[in-house]
Amino acid sequence: MTASERSITLPAELRSVTTGRHFARDVVIEWGLEQLVDDVQLGTSELVANAVRHAGTQLTLTLRRDELLTVEVRDGHPVLHQPFSPHLDLTAESGRGLQIVAAISDDWGIASVPDGKSIWFKLSLPDRGRGGADVFSLAKRRGYSTEADFNADFDGEPAADDDEERPMRERAGAAG
Repeated sequence: MTASERSITLPAELRSVTTGRHFARDVVIEWGLEQLVDDVQLGTSELVANAVRHAGTQLTLTLRRDELLTVEVRDGHPVLHQPFSPHLDLTAESGRGLQIVAAISDDWGIASVPDGKSIWFKLSLPDRGRGGADVFSLAKRRGYSTEADFNADFDGEPAADDDEERPMRERAGAAG
């Protein structure tokens, strides 16, 4: 895979959060990584908002695709702060952004750079050979011959443990 990179420079203004999020969304879609859009938008919003709020300098948002997708925000403020505290006030209205980034990403970090600092997160690229859940496989494991039969019987209720291996159609017949 060839590496790709796209960047945008943003002012230290609140509207940059929206602009950065939309830029990231558009790039991810352009690269055919639609499955990552939600996580990229969420993480990008958090990083840009932190840079606007805490650095107060012009910032650069970069998306880089190689073995992983990297989203990086560089700002002109050289001070590295403690990213987050494990003793967060549960009633605080802010302070959870990097915890969210840590939760959605495969890796993340912060580093000093010559003109300020860089904070980034990485996401694994979707497996091109796999789609979402394999409904056909699930239907067959449950004893159905087709997805349509499975969908016709599925009522969204979990099976009782002793009936788990039998298709719903058999369980319904046994109950009557």
